[in-house]
Amino acid sequence: MPEIHKTKMTVRAHFAIEHRRDLATAFVYEGVSFVLDLTEQKHAADALRRSESYLAQAQGLAHIGSWVWELPARNALYLSEEWYRVFGFDPQDGMPTWEQRLQRVHPEDRVRWQLTIDRAISEKSDYDVEFRILPPRSAARYIRSVGHPVLGPSGEVTQLMGITMDVTDSRQAEEERERLRRTQAELARMNRVSTLGELTASLAHEIKQPIGAAVTNAEVCVRLLDRSQPDTAEAREAALELAKDVRRAADIIDRVRSLFQKSSSELEAVDVNEVIEEMVVMLQNEANRHSVTIHTDLTGGLPQAMADRVQLQQVLMNLMLNGIEATQDASGELSVKSQLADDGQLLISVADTGVGLPAENVDKIFEAFFTTKPQGTGLGLAITRSIVKSHGGRIWATSNSGRGATFKFTLPRKLAAAA
Repeated sequence: MPEIHKTKMTVRAHFAIEHRRDLATAFVYEGVSFVLDLTEQKHAADALRRSESYLAQAQGLAHIGSWVWELPARNALYLSEEWYRVFGFDPQDGMPTWEQRLQRVHPEDRVRWQLTIDRAISEKSDYDVEFRILPPRSAARYIRSVGHPVLGPSGEVTQLMGITMDVTDSRQAEEERERLRRTQAELARMNRVSTLGELTASLAHEIKQPIGAAVTNAEVCVRLLDRSQPDTAEAREAALELAKDVRRAADIIDRVRSLFQKSSSELEAVDVNEVIEEMVVMLQNEANRHSVTIHTDLTGGLPQAMADRVQLQQVLMNLMLNGIEATQDASGELSVKSQLADDGQLLISVADTGVGLPAENVDKIFEAFFTTKPQGTGLGLAITRSIVKSHGGRIWATSNSGRGATFKFTLPRKLAAAA
């Protein structure tokens, strides 16, 4: 029988088992065949690749790159794809050196960046720093870097690992919000200045009449006393009227001050007809200057109203002056009427033959700063409505069948207000 020589040989082959689509490897050693099932290893490798792909995609979406440095040389051991993209390096050129990475940091931020890292290494602590980088062919970017030290067996820092985030968009959004905040603050300041100017103009508008009347009465008083035979009785009457006008101007100023101090109105029993007659006398010169005739239709025996007398004067002054200024014809008329409304409240009407109400903005005439006058403040009617509402009444306006408009407001009578 011929001698059979055993030969050691190894033959390897990889193949797939078709019906299971699993992977196996086979080899022959000294005539013995072996088959190993590599399915689990293959699945694990596929899962690892998918995980790495998902991580890379997530880093790209969040603009977050990861890195690992070796110490003390500070050479890069690992840099993710997104890190390369953020800093503008080409992975084909290999890992950049510490000096190359340092050159990408904005010159104004390099010292602060290095000091932060040095402190983290010496204190063996985490760090969080924000700085700017200058990628090639790109504007400066804002970067936030968070690092963590890795300690060796003897407790020394051997590595730094961490993430780098591109926060340019959020930083620019923050700067934009800050610019918006500054702009809003400036607009608020300008609005306060503008409002102060409007209030000043409105105040001047209201106290102009009593001051003008005071000047007129003072001049009359002087003329009466300068006569060869001084008319002391008439001069005394003019002086009393002068004092009344000055007190009225002072009361208006006090009411404006109390408005800002949030003090309550001084309610008292007021004869509405008496206040209307006072305002007719006070505004007579203004009406004459505009060639406007003032008529009154006051119902006698009206109950008194509970009101702040000076504020009621302000309401009538605003409405009557608006009517006078709105009347541009030489034959203009202003009518003031008082009566008892159907619901028992006092009803006061101020009608003019002027230009009428703005048809397209009739619902806005009582809003603050809305005006149809070139030099108007837009506060008169808003203040008027505020005063009437604070007294428990209401105010509205209607267009006349002919020319002009009529403003009406109500006031609670004394008994109703007390109840």
